[in-house]
Amino acid sequence: MQFDLYVPRQSWLHRLDPRTKLLAALTGMVICLFFQRIEVLAGILASSHLLLLLAQVPGERVRWLWKRMLPLTVMIMVLQPFFASGTESHLLWRLGPLRWTEAGVLSGVVSALRVNAMAFVAAGMLFTTEPTLLVRGLVKLGLPYEWGLTASLAIRYLPTTYGLYQSIHESHQARGWDPGRGSYLRRIRSHLPMLVAVMIAALRMSDNLGMALAARGFGAPYRRTTLRDIRLRPVDWAVMAGALFLLTSSLILRFAQG
Repeated sequence: MQFDLYVPRQSWLHRLDPRTKLLAALTGMVICLFFQRIEVLAGILASSHLLLLLAQVPGERVRWLWKRMLPLTVMIMVLQPFFASGTESHLLWRLGPLRWTEAGVLSGVVSALRVNAMAFVAAGMLFTTEPTLLVRGLVKLGLPYEWGLTASLAIRYLPTTYGLYQSIHESHQARGWDPGRGSYLRRIRSHLPMLVAVMIAALRMSDNLGMALAARGFGAPYRRTTLRDIRLRPVDWAVMAGALFLLTSSLILRFAQG
């Protein structure tokens, strides 16, 4: 369970209905997609960090996400300038057909900010929403229970699979495995035993998960009941109204005012 995304706390954000948090997360992502101004994207990224702080999410979990986003961020900022348009008068660096322009560098910064902002907006929902409540919220929105459970399991077991990879990697190192010697091809081949072990462990985990779901009546032709149902409270309606107002005003500013 140490690789679970959900952080159990008693904050106001944890107590919100999952449908409310889903609408707020979608609002933030839509704004990130339609705006290209650095100050807007940086503001959303900073606001998501503030929400995580108010929700009592530990800084260790925020740093964990930043470590996962750092390689992607660097790759975007390095490669995006090569594909962005720009005039020769703003040329910063050139190597044959490859060139960096001022517009390209700004485009890389915007793209990196957009990806990180969307990741932390989604993290605000995943860190503060229990998986079972997330499934219940999706079902309340009309999604079939099987689909909702599948989405929840995918979110839940992605970090678990990564933790499984880390455990096998450390166990191989404890047994003297050293992938850092020899040619590049030799180092790639040295990872094959570890990848085979990860695949076998993942298959075993999926088999155990299937048996656990079958033991709990998954797929039975009966109407499912819930021990703890979810309901929208006044604070949920207020947050949803604020999210819709923010989304509407942002789209008006984007398309009507340019």
